[in-house]
Amino acid sequence: MDELIQRIEDLIQRIKDKLDSLLGVVNDFLGWIPWGLGWLADKVRDAWDYLVGKFNDFWDRLTYITTNMGDRDQLSTSANAWSSQVAGPVSAKKDAVDASAVLRADDTWEGDAADAYAGRAKLHQTALEKVVTTYVTTISTALDTVRGGLTKFYMGLITALGALVVGIISALASSATIFGIPAGIFIAAGAALVAIGAFYTGGELLKSDCTSAKNTLTQKMNDNNGFPDGAWPSGAVL
Repeated sequence: MDELIQRIEDLIQRIKDKLDSLLGVVNDFLGWIPWGLGWLADKVRDAWDYLVGKFNDFWDRLTYITTNMGDRDQLSTSANAWSSQVAGPVSAKKDAVDASAVLRADDTWEGDAADAYAGRAKLHQTALEKVVTTYVTTISTALDTVRGGLTKFYMGLITALGALVVGIISALASSATIFGIPAGIFIAAGAALVAIGAFYTGGELLKSDCTSAKNTLTQKMNDNNGFPDGAWPSGAVL
């Protein structure tokens, strides 16, 4: 498993554990309400309902993210495959149709036919070169850009979830006293809101990276320079 995704999953589990601890504190208090503190119990219930609402939103957004995490390793594998399985073989073909090489069958072919063949060979060589220098390079770069965007997004998630863990720990510390329980609950709710905001920011940054990669790829794919009439050059002139 991707080490960054593993760190994210570990933090999610820590959040669940700390929330369970906070719930335990609240339940202990509500299970034993000192005489005359019914008003405080009401505040605790209201605060907890507020917390539940914020964390429902938090879990919904986090679930959407964790079920659409992407695959950095596969992006790297695909980028490398374009380089090794396409760029390499195509480069070899480009060298094979080098006019200076293909016309050396007996070093005596001259005239109009030889000149015409050399011209067509050059067109094929240019097209093959463009496959490598434009298409393969652009596709590999686009895949690497998306991978980099995912890395930044994962790191942002780790930072946001880590901050939420710290927030809930602070809420637990505040809840060490009876009168501090409502404040502790609101501290945890506030931390959840900050995490949700971080999700949005990280998502927008990732979207920007993916859009940039897509636009560059589209632009390069629409560049037909090297392909007469937008098609692969023919092998003969009719």
